[in-house]
Amino acid sequence: MEREREEEVIYRALDYRLTCGMCGHGVTGSRGQQIVAEGFGWFDEWQCENCGLVSDDYGDGPGPEDVRQGLLATFGGFRARLVEGRDGTVAAARHLREIFDCGPAEAIGRLKAAKAGQPLGTAVEVEALVRALRRDGYAYETVAAGSED
Repeated sequence: MEREREEEVIYRALDYRLTCGMCGHGVTGSRGQQIVAEGFGWFDEWQCENCGLVSDDYGDGPGPEDVRQGLLATFGGFRARLVEGRDGTVAAARHLREIFDCGPAEAIGRLKAAKAGQPLGTAVEVEALVRALRRDGYAYETVAAGSED
């Protein structure tokens, strides 16, 4: 019998405090970004240990801008680095449009800024890009924005 392969989940999250709307108990929630089964998205979840109330919101794409900015501030920015072979800039622009749901000008602007030393995005955003590029046959890896080539 073949064993089912476990899904690899990649995520970065920030914890936050809130008050349960049902019982008033203090709760710690978690907001962030994740890749599950090649799907890139965001999450915001918490559970009250006092009354059991659960809140879990999920969506596709980078998620709320305050979550992105919090992840960048906490973990730093990242970029994609070519390991070997051919450059995948055109493919990267196409995938960035999908990841950020943006137009061509924004995708190209993000790539130009990254080549000039700016971060391309959060660790999870860049990992989603790198995985898409690898599926296309390009050899890239995720690295911290300040790292050298």
